[in-house]
Amino acid sequence: MVLFVENISGTLMNMEKSNRTSLGFTLWFPFVRDHMKVIREGSLAAVRNFSTDTSEDHYSVMRITSVMPTHYAMNASMDGYPGFVEEAAMSAARDWNQSRPIEDTTKIVCDAVPSRFEVKRSRSMENEAEILPETNMPMPGERVRLFDARWTDRIINYDIQKQQNTIQLGTLANMNDVNILALWDSMIRTHFGVFAYTNAGKSNLLSTVTSKILDEGPVKVVIYDLMGEYGILLADKMYKNNASIVFLTPDTVPQSVMNFWNYPTEQNSAVAARDIVRTTVLPKMLAGRQDMFVEPVTRMLADGKFKILSRDAVSTNDILNDITESADTSVATQGVVSVLNENMSGMADADNVESLLRAVESHELPQKNAAKAGIFKRKIILKLQSIKHTLAKTKNMSQKFRISLDDMVRDLNQDGSSSLYIIQDTDDIRVREFSSEIGQKMLSTRREHGTISPPVSFIYDEADQFIAQDDKPLGMKESKHTAEQLARRGRKYGLGVGIATQRIVYLDTNILGQPHTYFVSKLPRASDREKIQEAFGLSDETLQESLRFNIGQWLLISHSATGIDGLPIPIQMPDANKRIEEFLGNIG
Repeated sequence: MVLFVENISGTLMNMEKSNRTSLGFTLWFPFVRDHMKVIREGSLAAVRNFSTDTSEDHYSVMRITSVMPTHYAMNASMDGYPGFVEEAAMSAARDWNQSRPIEDTTKIVCDAVPSRFEVKRSRSMENEAEILPETNMPMPGERVRLFDARWTDRIINYDIQKQQNTIQLGTLANMNDVNILALWDSMIRTHFGVFAYTNAGKSNLLSTVTSKILDEGPVKVVIYDLMGEYGILLADKMYKNNASIVFLTPDTVPQSVMNFWNYPTEQNSAVAARDIVRTTVLPKMLAGRQDMFVEPVTRMLADGKFKILSRDAVSTNDILNDITESADTSVATQGVVSVLNENMSGMADADNVESLLRAVESHELPQKNAAKAGIFKRKIILKLQSIKHTLAKTKNMSQKFRISLDDMVRDLNQDGSSSLYIIQDTDDIRVREFSSEIGQKMLSTRREHGTISPPVSFIYDEADQFIAQDDKPLGMKESKHTAEQLARRGRKYGLGVGIATQRIVYLDTNILGQPHTYFVSKLPRASDREKIQEAFGLSDETLQESLRFNIGQWLLISHSATGIDGLPIPIQMPDANKRIEEFLGNIG
């Protein structure tokens, strides 16, 4: 049985303790230029360990994290005479062209980390080999071999190749013939995070993951989209699936969209579609194809896939409960709460909310803690104004273009089909408050009925705007509280969270520690890398690897969704832009 790449072998030169990964390894391979195309970061190496005996070989599996061609004649100080130093360097450069290992001064030096797995092979029956948890330490000085593509695939996707609810996320970076599989249901239920610096492709990755999950289903996905990106990045799913972009208030959309919702003519539809496309953030790769989105958006408008969150009337109890959750017991806030209690009963339409609004506006602030009471009063006024405005503008609108919170909750609990909801608004506060409202509603209904399916993923893009350590921004306390409840208790009800951000240090640590699956790309700030290291016990060298990633490459680490728990896997993700380009080309 062939396990290894032919004609490439090296030596385990060093093994030392590591605070993060228990052990760290140094591997030397003789330098051959073509071998630099095969020995890559992410390759799996094999070294016989101390469980090997006369009847069977036990190969410890380790993952290469860095590859560096090294010429030892160039390791001398550069402080010498410049002409001699430069001549030595030019002479050494000729050795990089060797097609076989003839110069001992050149090596391919690699760092590696353990996978905690081994491959056992019988010496008498070489066609039999199996993957096991590691039973012993590798032997320093032993020969190092590289697993071939077939065995790399078997090891990385250990024990999940034949399981249901499996998706192909992408391929092993620098090794396109090795697919990386993941259990999407586990990834949702045990939560996931996407962490990278600006322009690393977080939205692109979330689009790809969401698309693949929706293709498998049944599953429900709710994305909080502060930047207005996902209507385009998931246009194919919006077009073909049960999907909606939900605007929280009429102020969020161009007036032409309101005109269409109230008077759904072809002319109004065409104008609204152009305005939606024109005001949507497009990735650079798709910017030149802006006009091609008008036709599918026009059809989606007609199909009612752009909706306003609306009700004919609102429960005053719901308003009161939502408001009092954010109040404390001080006199400063309880005065406003008393006004609400005195003026609320039953259901409220636009006129009732107007009366309630006037009562709150006329409430005199107490002299003690007046500033604190004023902030709370202003928050309540803004909320009531938003409710009043929405009720007034949407009361005559066709039900086709409206959706209530209860409608969404019913659909999210409806098994047997997939759904996608993209939540958009121009006001971060409103999105935070809505994320809390729908999250609490889902937790309570699932708890009440003992429901665990279908799985629902609440994806917080720009997560630092929802679950920051700082509670001061309006609505932050509520959104963070709900996100934490979902992260801690949601998994037993099939409710998961996905968090994506470029600034990890801003996130609440109680929530950051909950995801079992992480996608990590370039994080130039050491403080951000340290947070990931603490969460998964990774070495800084492992995360330094991500700094060399190209666009679309990520470090995938999971304790529940991948074949090997906790092993960092460099993965090449498909480009969501190409998927959308293909979708645009196939619209007929």
